[in-house]
Amino acid sequence: MNPSVLVVEDYADLRSAIASALAQGDYACDTADCGETAVDLLRDHHYSAILLSPRLPITSDPVVHFLAQFQPDEMGKVVLMTNPGDEDDPDPGRCRVLTKPFNRQELLATVAPR
Repeated sequence: MNPSVLVVEDYADLRSAIASALAQGDYACDTADCGETAVDLLRDHHYSAILLSPRLPITSDPVVHFLAQFQPDEMGKVVLMTNPGDEDDPDPGRCRVLTKPFNRQELLATVAPR
């Protein structure tokens, strides 16, 4: 079975491009455009990585709070997709960081199972 990744990104074009790159890298991929949709997916699935844009219009806080409360071991799978200079990311000490803009190789290296 291929590793699975959840991509939580509000920009449809970027979300689609990331999902496409992951599919080409033999990853199964689910996508969400907001934190609430991501939480619904997290209730039913476990992912090898969770790519999270911390600046969602409807904040990413629901995802972080859900994981911290109900699936704390999954926090280590979170990859924050940040912009250079972002400083208020949710709990960056517990999460990996992928700084935008990133290329396909950086993306695949970051989500590779540990």
